Amino acid sequence: MSNILMINVPYSGHTNPTLPLAAALVMREHSVVYINSPVFKDKIEATGAKFVPYSDFPAGLTEQQIKTHCFRAAFNTAMQLIEKFDLLIYEMFFYPGKVIAGKLGIPCVRQFSQPAWNLETIRDARAVWRLSCRLIDMQVMGKRNAAEMGMSNKTLIDAVLNDRPELNVVYVPKLFQPKSESFDEHYIFACPPTRAAIVSYVEIPYGTMKKPIIYISMGSIISSRIFCKRCMKAFGGKDLSVILNTGKIDPKTLGPIPANIFAYSFVPQLEVLQKADLFITHCGMNSVNEAMSLGVPMLAMPIINDQIANAKRIAELGIGMRMRAFPTTADKLYRNALHILSDTNIKKNAAYVKEQIAAEINFEDVVTMVEKCVK
Repeated sequence: MSNILMINVPYSGHTNPTLPLAAALVMREHSVVYINSPVFKDKIEATGAKFVPYSDFPAGLTEQQIKTHCFRAAFNTAMQLIEKFDLLIYEMFFYPGKVIAGKLGIPCVRQFSQPAWNLETIRDARAVWRLSCRLIDMQVMGKRNAAEMGMSNKTLIDAVLNDRPELNVVYVPKLFQPKSESFDEHYIFACPPTRAAIVSYVEIPYGTMKKPIIYISMGSIISSRIFCKRCMKAFGGKDLSVILNTGKIDPKTLGPIPANIFAYSFVPQLEVLQKADLFITHCGMNSVNEAMSLGVPMLAMPIINDQIANAKRIAELGIGMRMRAFPTTADKLYRNALHILSDTNIKKNAAYVKEQIAAEINFEDVVTMVEKCVK
């Protein structure tokens, strides 16, 4: 069978959606080598792929240092491999991917962990989004790296628009993709199969919880003690239950926690969403996909980047509503949550989207399309 190279940046939102494809290719007896940060070693090896860590990427880097070093480290690692590959698969944020494929003389497939971009979607993009892309270029690339990688005068936006492979897999339901009609046959839209955490040591007492159940998570990167306490103030003592994912904040440091709030620094999200009546989310695409697949209404509280566009789309589809993450008051948070819980139209829309996702393209067909790209 084929020898396939996958390469990615060290962020959950960009890596997790690609793991089902790695696992499916291995199941079809392809050899898959996956380059990423050591942080993702266990998850990648769980797919059956061979994990290769970035070269020259020391442990203990700050978040800013990771941004600055990951592109060059990933690029160098790929170019140092002596194995011969038949196909390269990369995530859109790692935009040197097509250049690497060209240097290796092999075809490539691009994956989008968020809604895809084209001229139509970019025309509608806000100025802050364009600025964010420019800052990404400055942080992860820089003139020296760009020149040495063969990426001179290439920006993130330019690469996404113009360095288009024959196949682009977008891990978003087509109904969620803005201006989906403007994308041609080179783009396929598919919500990735949900994958549970490798191991969960958390036992959540659903049986003792009073309905409705609200699940709150602002993602793996952003953790705010102030926000956690605001949630406790908003929902503590109310006639409902809350599962609060505190992220990097130790729940023990939050002071007295109301009896109806169950706070954990990690939760098995898929399991929790199957029990939840409402999801208060930062609108990372992984989380939004999981909620839509399970028909869970959302209170969208975006913070940065694509989260803002995702929140807008949630409101447009009527599967939730949007509010500002910071600043907000406990009273407003509570009132908005109650509004969604009592809105029958939002519940119906969420159920409809769940049905539409289940009827979309089969993921096995996506894998077959990827296989056809092999050299």
